[in-house]
Amino acid sequence: MEHEYLRQFRQLKRNESGVAMVELAISLPFFIGLLVGGVETANYASVVMQINQIALHTADAAARIGTTTPSANKTISETQINDVFQGSLREGTRISLGGNHDYTDPSSGVKSTRGNARIILSSVEEVAAFDASAPRYRIRWQRCAGSASFYKSNYGTTSTATSVTGVGPVGQQASPPPGGVLMFVELQYYFKPMIVNGFSKLTDRTISQVASMVVRENRDTVGPTGSDGIYNNEKATVSAC
Repeated sequence: MEHEYLRQFRQLKRNESGVAMVELAISLPFFIGLLVGGVETANYASVVMQINQIALHTADAAARIGTTTPSANKTISETQINDVFQGSLREGTRISLGGNHDYTDPSSGVKSTRGNARIILSSVEEVAAFDASAPRYRIRWQRCAGSASFYKSNYGTTSTATSVTGVGPVGQQASPPPGGVLMFVELQYYFKPMIVNGFSKLTDRTISQVASMVVRENRDTVGPTGSDGIYNNEKATVSAC
């Protein structure tokens, strides 16, 4: 009987029929981790590219809007600005640019729902009082869209950017040409990975992209009395920040 046991043990020792299954069981978690991490990274890169394109398209559309009159510079209205924002939010439908996400405050632990994104559109104009050899600029007006109101501009507001050398990241500041107007867009988006954190190094984070475009036609920057250069004959809701 003992000899029979030894014979069966030797046969089992030489049996390699389950090696592939064991190897698969050991390596599968690593392959799944690599696969999920790759998908997450590709998704993040895709979202960054879309945010960049939406910011650029918003700046371009804002630079083109206006109503041409035969005897005066081109005028813009609150309705036209709202239309630009609606187009931007629609373009970002796939990444839920105008949607919301669940959020837990890290300090208090309170759970709430807040917006995914904020689009901040600024009109940058030259400060006429300065010498042309050392021009200064200001944000004449600013409009916002998106329900993520917790995001604030990183580059100034109408009350803080009143005499600056340009608007934008350090070393990459943009400014309008002499006598011109620059549309500057800052888009901030709250990114959440598709799958539970841990499969990749990606975690919840803010994606921030900027874009600017020079207004290519003479624009009425004065507007009606008491305004900041924007007409509102239609009594449209102002997309205030």
